[in-house]
Amino acid sequence: MKAWKLPLCAAIAAVSSSAYAVEPNGIDLGSGVTFLPGFELTVSDDSNIYKLPDATKVDSTVTRLKPSFGIQADLGATQLTAGYAAEKGMYTYDNDDNYVDHRLSASSKSELTSRSEVDFNLNYNIVHDDRGSGTAEGNAAIATEPDTYDEKVVGAAYIYGSDSAMLNVKPYAEYYSKHYTNNQNLPSPTTDRNHSKVKLGTLLTVNVSSATKALVEVRSTNISYEEDSATAAAREGNLMNLLAGASWDITGKTTGEVKLGALKRSFDDSAVEDDTRFAWEAQLTWNPRSYSTVTFLTQQTANETSGPGTYIASQYSLVSWDHEFSPFMSVVLDASLSNDEYVDDTAGREDEVVSYGVTGVFSPSKILDIKASLKDESRNSNIADLDYDRQIIMLGFAVAI
Repeated sequence: MKAWKLPLCAAIAAVSSSAYAVEPNGIDLGSGVTFLPGFELTVSDDSNIYKLPDATKVDSTVTRLKPSFGIQADLGATQLTAGYAAEKGMYTYDNDDNYVDHRLSASSKSELTSRSEVDFNLNYNIVHDDRGSGTAEGNAAIATEPDTYDEKVVGAAYIYGSDSAMLNVKPYAEYYSKHYTNNQNLPSPTTDRNHSKVKLGTLLTVNVSSATKALVEVRSTNISYEEDSATAAAREGNLMNLLAGASWDITGKTTGEVKLGALKRSFDDSAVEDDTRFAWEAQLTWNPRSYSTVTFLTQQTANETSGPGTYIASQYSLVSWDHEFSPFMSVVLDASLSNDEYVDDTAGREDEVVSYGVTGVFSPSKILDIKASLKDESRNSNIADLDYDRQIIMLGFAVAI
């Protein structure tokens, strides 16, 4: 599946890992079941681990170990997948930054008939935010410990139609929850961030031609917070997205999907004004050669805030170029720009983050990648101590059987 066919958040993740060339075959367990083990080791030199201004920034070497395994089962009309990944991070500057994350996932796809399919997915994560990237930012982050939290996602979708059908309909539902497990006594406590979302949506696809489809999507997300505090209560409400656009696939070289419309963030608290904005989601891929891919992603969306304001109005754009010089060597260049407006923040906080990166991968075999990367990231904020510059140099390898 090409990145442009994925949901935008998944497409962004796919682009960020596109330099990897490992092509594991897995271990055949019989009866259509395949076991897929993997392991990754990276060592990074991070010039600013807490995202601090130049005068106070701290550098550290960070070693990350990432064992993982997956199981795929082909049962004919039903495809099952499950996976587990752990990540252990170790910092030379301060052991308090060390962490162990766990991610568990499962999904299924079942073809009921030639025109109908039912999909399910489940994710459970026990993870963290690095100091400076969570609820405490700037110089305040040094006095805390990394935020830790649990995430749960349960989703289902029903797809009626086919590639050749004039009309395809995809109703879907998703439940998401985020619950912090520490830093509950900070000036801005994590208890005010515990929340859940219930999303209901429908995507309508109409075949206009053999290469073009018209799209209409409606999404409604109900947002609830656990705490009864005034801060949490002011963020409860609903996010409505109305989008229309098109997708296309021209001779396999140019594929894309663009949707435009509006989003409305409404609040249960009558003292908080509703906010309506222009919204867009776009994913474009150009393959001038079979070994060269240019990808562009952009979106305007609404995110929950882990800091000030009632929510974050976010714009994000990314462009990348993935080029294979040979079957053994590839390079990815990428650049991204994000703009975050903290709506209803009394200080009117706005952040702009610019990032550039280059990743080189040497693949002596289909199961092994040896990689090196350089990333430069900077934030410009109208809040005094939130500006930062950061450079990360990474070396590592990934192996998958």
